[in-house]
Amino acid sequence: MARNRVIYQSQALFIAPTSTGAQIRGGNSVGDYGPSTSSEILAGTGLLKKLDRVQSCNFNFTINRQDINEFGKLARLDSIVMESPTVGLDFNYYVTDGLNERLLGFNITGGAGDTSTANGAQAVSGLLADLEGNNYYILTVQEGEDVVGTDSSTPPANSNTVVAIGNGFISEYSFEASVGAIPTASVTVEGFNIKADAQVGSAAGVITGMSPAIDITASPAVKLSDVKELQTAYGLSGAFTTGSSTVAALRPGDIVLTLPQTSDGLSDLYGAGSAHIQSFSFTLPLSRTILQRLGNTFGFARVVDVPINMDVTISAIVSELTDANIFDNLCSATKRNMQIALKDCNSSQMLWFGISGAIFQSESYSQNLGDNQTVDLTYTVQIGGGNDTQNGLFMSGSFTADEIVDDFFKLGTAKTNII
Repeated sequence: MARNRVIYQSQALFIAPTSTGAQIRGGNSVGDYGPSTSSEILAGTGLLKKLDRVQSCNFNFTINRQDINEFGKLARLDSIVMESPTVGLDFNYYVTDGLNERLLGFNITGGAGDTSTANGAQAVSGLLADLEGNNYYILTVQEGEDVVGTDSSTPPANSNTVVAIGNGFISEYSFEASVGAIPTASVTVEGFNIKADAQVGSAAGVITGMSPAIDITASPAVKLSDVKELQTAYGLSGAFTTGSSTVAALRPGDIVLTLPQTSDGLSDLYGAGSAHIQSFSFTLPLSRTILQRLGNTFGFARVVDVPINMDVTISAIVSELTDANIFDNLCSATKRNMQIALKDCNSSQMLWFGISGAIFQSESYSQNLGDNQTVDLTYTVQIGGGNDTQNGLFMSGSFTADEIVDDFFKLGTAKTNII
């Protein structure tokens, strides 16, 4: 029966551990990571992980062409592809225990909830060294069915659809926590390729299909499925769950924000007369440039644009002002550290962000009739190298990683070892 519509209950977003490596573990042995037959796929374990608490998911693509014209003819002769298509994916989700961030490739400590930077765990260190990206899969199951708890053996069979985005790189990650709203993270992804597999599934409860990734090392670039066949087939099998997080969402009233004890602007942010913080947010840009060479339309690498300047914004209701003179800040910039700890209702820390090396940039006051006076403060952070503990973004979560996360969701260049 044809599907009449698609709503949120029937869709879920999955991420693969790599783009060109294994998407499924074979069923013959633990070390068999690349199934070569359909029977091995049916017996194997899918390596894809569902991203939890997703609130919206959008994707798009544009084919970039150049018109070919000539003297003597008004209309174009042809419109040829000169560069790789522009494939976009953006989604946002409620932050919980940090597992989503770990799956996305951030260097995040799990379990113990370490909130130090002494281990050199720069959050973006894995993303800076990643030249492969990840594949993203949007699964749509039968109308009226939940993705969680379902499988493809539910009648009518073979009516699932998967939209797959290949070689996806995070181009922006942002976080926002505010009064009256659930803390949310937003992610923007840029990819090389997009494909759709319609009417996928089997009576054995496995949803399979070919990888959307591009083998950019070939000249010219080719679809990965053309050269590896089922070695990189994706697999979604069995019942899908909502992960291991012990909370559905985190409350703004359980957030602990630690700001510098010395105010950089005019407003007092620390002490008995401190301003009343209404929101805290940061935006981490990770835009990439495609390195081109002759003989390859898709480019041979997608590298992060540097330097990386992260913006931190704090909004508050003004209370007291401090003794300050902006002239005194013109000689040199003082680097500040700040932290935001997100806890559950039992005061157990679920997720922690540490920001080091923040420099005060601006302060803006606003006052209207009938409203409280507000102030917006902006800091900038220039992200350091993977081993820089003085400048950048650090993360710590409370998630418990399973075997697939530990063994397959590698960071940085280690992803290339997963065949």
